[in-house]
Amino acid sequence: MAAHPDPHAFDTAFDIARRGVDDGTVPFAIVAVAGAEGLVRLEAFAPPDGPRIGTNAVCLLASVTKPITATAVMRLASTGRFRLTTPLSTWLPELDAAGLAPFTAWHVLTHTTGITDVDLEKVLLEGGDRAEYLRRTIAKGQDWAPGSRFAYTTNTFDLLAEAVERALDRPFEEVLRLELLDPLGMTATTFDHTRAGGLRAPVKVGRWDGTVSEGAADGAVAEPVVAAYSSLQLAGGGLWSSAADLVRFGRAMLRGGELDGVRVLGRPIVDLMTREVTVNGLGAMPDRLADEHYAIGWGKPGAASAASPRAFGHGGVSGTRLWIDPAHDLVLVYLTGSWGGAREAIDDVQMAVYGAIG
Repeated sequence: MAAHPDPHAFDTAFDIARRGVDDGTVPFAIVAVAGAEGLVRLEAFAPPDGPRIGTNAVCLLASVTKPITATAVMRLASTGRFRLTTPLSTWLPELDAAGLAPFTAWHVLTHTTGITDVDLEKVLLEGGDRAEYLRRTIAKGQDWAPGSRFAYTTNTFDLLAEAVERALDRPFEEVLRLELLDPLGMTATTFDHTRAGGLRAPVKVGRWDGTVSEGAADGAVAEPVVAAYSSLQLAGGGLWSSAADLVRFGRAMLRGGELDGVRVLGRPIVDLMTREVTVNGLGAMPDRLADEHYAIGWGKPGAASAASPRAFGHGGVSGTRLWIDPAHDLVLVYLTGSWGGAREAIDDVQMAVYGAIG
């Protein structure tokens, strides 16, 4: 990082992360700061009476999965193997059979398909598998015409993954590994949570909205629920990964699609992916802080962010964030395992990181 090669420049941000663990706001925290030329600082914080969590722990990314999926799809598009503008019904005739208006990969990656999420908790509690999850997504239908409105959605990423599988005649995780994970050396990233072994970090789950289910202890580790969730291999929320892998991915995006001499995207494609496309609520919401700004598979900074207009990133409801700001040569990774309960803690760390720059 050209502006701050000294890792101690970020002492305040890392102290804030540590305090979040000490006061019980999050069960643990792994924080990394990097720049285009490499890692600046990486630390893990865990309570003395909790599970031992190291910097190499493998955490459930939740929706940080989305930009990883999006990058692989954009690589396919940029090499002529999967068009962004072809209706997904070309490969998924069941969409036409259900009466859905045509939508494309571009609609999925910008959250403008007109489809909203099914109740994932209900699917899991009723023992539904991936096929049932996809069936319910299609059966739910569309609430508005594709391209006419932004609504953040996870389910549609799995329709996109299914279309990619059929178009290329290979499993989506294999596509992801061949196109992105292996070229970037992201060896810890997988949909299969069992592969992480003893490095797999726990996830504390109440209800999916972060509240506590009836009869569950506050902050209980819900291993069967997490295992069931992982079994769906959600293309919009199911990857597990380490801070080191996310740093490599972030640095590749920061460097315009290249890392260690390997190019996974052309710089113009990175520019296309990371410029704002949709805004939810702008001019209509009573509070500008409620606006959601989105690019293609990436979030964009809102009104309260210290980030530059060139910045982009994504968070996950499991307590994760990957944030990249080319204007400040910055990659920030924050990982924990607290379902729905870490956003403000991550915001505080990110603000302190920006407070240390220049």
